[in-house]
Amino acid sequence: MIQQKLADNLNWTLLHVLIVIYEEGSVSAAANRLNITQSAVSQSLKKLEEKIDSQLVIRNTKPLKLTPMGHYCLKVAQTIFTEITSIEAMKGINSHLLEGEIKILVASRIHNPKYNNFLVYFKRKYPNITLNMNVKSSLDILSDIEQKNPAIGICLGRYTPEVINHKLLFEQRYYLYCGYHHPLFDAIDLSLDSLLKEEFIALLCEDIGDVLSPITLFKEAHGLNGRISAYTNNLDEAVRLIYTGYGIGALPDQFIEATHLESKLRRLPPEDGVADIPVHIYWHKTRALSLIESKFIEEIVAFYGS
Repeated sequence: MIQQKLADNLNWTLLHVLIVIYEEGSVSAAANRLNITQSAVSQSLKKLEEKIDSQLVIRNTKPLKLTPMGHYCLKVAQTIFTEITSIEAMKGINSHLLEGEIKILVASRIHNPKYNNFLVYFKRKYPNITLNMNVKSSLDILSDIEQKNPAIGICLGRYTPEVINHKLLFEQRYYLYCGYHHPLFDAIDLSLDSLLKEEFIALLCEDIGDVLSPITLFKEAHGLNGRISAYTNNLDEAVRLIYTGYGIGALPDQFIEATHLESKLRRLPPEDGVADIPVHIYWHKTRALSLIESKFIEEIVAFYGS
């Protein structure tokens, strides 16, 4: 009877809070992920401990540690979480029944025809799933995913933290360009040697070790040591600066094909471009994924694998 009473009165939400506290390592981080106050998280934990009549968390440790009973309750909660998602999976036999919102961090100006085709495919297969796309820098996306908030990121990347899963989607090929107002725009018989003294527009993420550092390595290897006349962290501003003649710079070719300034920009030597920059999908290795988050990752990985 006592066991039945606990089962009848224990709120699943309290167990879910325990899972998040364990995964995030602190009450404040759990509150941020759940989008509620720290006080609400603490109260939920207190109620759970009162229901079970046992201490579950060792306070004042970073990250928070669980007691033996806390670990046992965590295993029970994780089992329940798996069973709940299996209920959703049964609904997922008909993809039209899947619904909810997926928050995805994406790098700006990612252009790839197959990526667009995937979004068309996903919308048609899962019409009731809402995509919440938030644009950030690749560095910030990896930092957020590493902290398990949110679950999914799509961005440029060269080095992946150990705690993050990743799958290559495609590569963006970068070429050197000049703009309509630059002296090289109408020049003939251009070669790589023609660029040795030219000023450059640089994206901030071209620094050594950052996602676009292969561009800097290429310039150094080929003696392209002209002065940097402007820096920017925004691809649109880089295009503007190149168009207005501030200097030459490296841009992804598929992005240029999608801009109205394509006819006002000239691709420069070398003919085969400067560097291939990989674009990956990222998700945390230990963060619990919802069914629709798992479906998105599963579908896009399979789509690019086909």
